[in-house]
Amino acid sequence: MGRRPASALLDILRGEGVDRVFGNPGTTELPFLAALADDGEAPEYVLGVHEGAVVSMADGYARATGRPAFVSLHIAAGLANGLIGLLNARRSRTPLVVTAGQQDRRHLQQDPMLSGDLVALAAPAVKAAYDVQHARDLPLALRRAFALAVRPPAGPVFLSVPMDLLAE
Repeated sequence: MGRRPASALLDILRGEGVDRVFGNPGTTELPFLAALADDGEAPEYVLGVHEGAVVSMADGYARATGRPAFVSLHIAAGLANGLIGLLNARRSRTPLVVTAGQQDRRHLQQDPMLSGDLVALAAPAVKAAYDVQHARDLPLALRRAFALAVRPPAGPVFLSVPMDLLAE
């Protein structure tokens, strides 16, 4: 892949025309937030105080612009808080690409606090949900998520992205 995964993610967002990232971050998103801060041409980060509001803001933005919006949530709790917004976006056929940071894969067997099966949690509220396990797969998974989000009927697509993958 050449570049760090978090920086490659930003390149893909730019290529998809994303000018804003809607989010409510936590520790699992730190590599992505660092890449945003270090990149002078990064999309604007729109911080929300609750994940339900964040997803709803992205939904409204996608509807207003006619382009898919990008959402970054924090782990299982953040995804759970955003589910009602995702259900609304799916029902409204709003194209969203939603990521949630998963715990570091090296610690998942220890059942760390706030970890969980993010794909299973998201699945009922989105068109498709994927667990990205390798940095080399992130660009393809993200491009596929954008393509699927706008393919009729449009709707939200979810990617679970482990913290350690973004930091590679």
